[in-house]
Amino acid sequence: MSDVLVQIDVVLCEDGRSILAYGYTADDVCYLQTFPPLPIEIDEKDFLPDEWAEAARYGRWRPL
Repeated sequence: MSDVLVQIDVVLCEDGRSILAYGYTADDVCYLQTFPPLPIEIDEKDFLPDEWAEAARYGRWRPL
């Protein structure tokens, strides 16, 4: 990925164990990154999207 991401949105999926990150460039190209499933379910109130956005790895972004 050679584009610079200007926004990262992180989502806790309905199963409470899967997390997806969507990264966007300035010209609205979207990239996706997944994380390994969590060992236990977490509640949405305990989900910290900013921490997961920081945990995203540069080389793992895939075009959507």
